[in-house]
Amino acid sequence: MSTTLNYTAPWPVLAFDWCNTVGPSPSSAQSTPSQQSYYTPATYKSRPSSSPPAYFRLVLGSYIENFSNSLQIIGLRSEAPLSDPDADHGVYDEQGVRQDFAVLAEAQHGYPATKVAWEPASMPSHTPLKHGRSELLASTAEMLKIWEYSAGDGGAGDGSGYVGRGRSPAKGKLTLSGQLTNSKNPGNAAPLTSFSWNDVQPSHIVTSSIDTTCTVWDLNTRTAITQLIAHDREVYDVSWLPGSTDIFTSVGADGSLRAFDLRSLEHSTILYETAPPQSSSSSGGGSSSSSKKRPPVPLLRIQFNPSDPNYIATFRVDTGEVNVLDMRAPGAPVANVRGHDASVTALAWKPDPGLGGGGGLLATGGDDRYVQIWDPSHVIPPSSTPSTRPSSASSSVSARPGLLCDPILAYTAPAEVNSLAWSKSLAGGASGYGEWLGVAAGRHVRALRV
Repeated sequence: MSTTLNYTAPWPVLAFDWCNTVGPSPSSAQSTPSQQSYYTPATYKSRPSSSPPAYFRLVLGSYIENFSNSLQIIGLRSEAPLSDPDADHGVYDEQGVRQDFAVLAEAQHGYPATKVAWEPASMPSHTPLKHGRSELLASTAEMLKIWEYSAGDGGAGDGSGYVGRGRSPAKGKLTLSGQLTNSKNPGNAAPLTSFSWNDVQPSHIVTSSIDTTCTVWDLNTRTAITQLIAHDREVYDVSWLPGSTDIFTSVGADGSLRAFDLRSLEHSTILYETAPPQSSSSSGGGSSSSSKKRPPVPLLRIQFNPSDPNYIATFRVDTGEVNVLDMRAPGAPVANVRGHDASVTALAWKPDPGLGGGGGLLATGGDDRYVQIWDPSHVIPPSSTPSTRPSSASSSVSARPGLLCDPILAYTAPAEVNSLAWSKSLAGGASGYGEWLGVAAGRHVRALRV
């Protein structure tokens, strides 16, 4: 089996995500939306043995500094590389790299997508935004955009419209289904920096914006449920607490990580704040410019550990360190991950439901072109559990965060890393293809078998 699958995009890839399901089941090809059924991670093992692994589908968003950006959905060109690492289907890029993925669908996006995501596995087959056999995706730029992806007609319900066995996959269609904005003049709307799709109530998405706000949207009614001023400066990322329909967290340019509860929006909880950067001036000068208060270091990204949602990973701008925090003990990290020689640009927890106790692998990528995989559970102190965590009056030594400097796996990417995405776990490992980490680096997409 191949350990690396390759694709070279026609443009730099900024936004990136791995599909959450294998799409509508073949039996629903002619179904109405209300009758349509899906292969999910739990039912994938019962798929017909002849159906190809449509689970290997990715969505990419370009980064071009103008209004001519695109979204692409790519899928495996052939199953052969999954069983034969030397398989040759005769398609290579200009540098001789085998192209294992082919384009399934493409659409114009205008401004670069700051984030893209497939619908959650919990998304019902019938929603006001779907028409027939399709899946939804979302992206953010100047507004929240909802897309409908319909697979190509690969034959009489054999599922080969997603990927082909020994031939190029059938082309599908990616259609803009809805655009959501609070601005009366969308052309002047404040750019959105990120979003999070609620996996319990998949009709809800929360977005973050440079105008300091977060907005919760109802996709069924295409209206905003609530909008709140979340930070003192730009908000850079947002994430629902896994398993919750009410609580979400955000990070921003004010250097804070905050939690919000839709049931009580009068206040937020500050879980963590960065310190101002160290002044380069000497401490003995005492000039008015050096004594002026410096702003905190911005926090750029946030992601919950799906194995144990008490733990959150985040990183600051222009740093090679990732901080892991425990929501039950706010104020300081329980572990620091230091392995990059340049700025961290991406992180992704491996989906391992049920591990708990801080388990789960964490992947990080940076401008040093390295992708590194860590196991923070090795250094998260036992005191990070609520019953044993020392109080603020306890010894500072016992409360010191764990330090992780040696990754368990490392990979050198062909360019600076822009985004990471894990494949989603299939029940019982029934697919037989293992688990994969997707890497977007420059124009290159790599799927690494872990």
